[in-house]
Amino acid sequence: MAPRPKAELLTLLRKIPLGRVTTAERLASEIGIPAPLAVTMLTQLTEDERELVPWHRVVAKGGGIGRGPHRDQQFARLVREGVMVSPAGIVQDLGRHLLASLDDASLKSAARVDPPPPEGKPAGRSRGMKLRP
Repeated sequence: MAPRPKAELLTLLRKIPLGRVTTAERLASEIGIPAPLAVTMLTQLTEDERELVPWHRVVAKGGGIGRGPHRDQQFARLVREGVMVSPAGIVQDLGRHLLASLDDASLKSAARVDPPPPEGKPAGRSRGMKLRP
């Protein structure tokens, strides 16, 4: 008998490394369910499940964080892990934080992301450009 989609979702969530994010679409694709169902399953996690898995590491395709009752908690947890999130709730430098794939080989090579450059030393910006969130 195949594992239930929710059990598979929880297993995948546990594999997302610190400082990295993925999307509900990628999770859904890996499990073989529609993306809206994955989003619904994420919103219906119990408080106990939220304590056990890094649900906060799932963002929208464009890097937006959730708009629900757990938005502030998601924002704070991501920032604590070194993921830069704008005040509007968008993950900055998404290319650096987004997991390319959720297969085991990719997850093993997806070590924690290096911290952002120190203030005053913008990476990849020309002189005069301000470092913006």
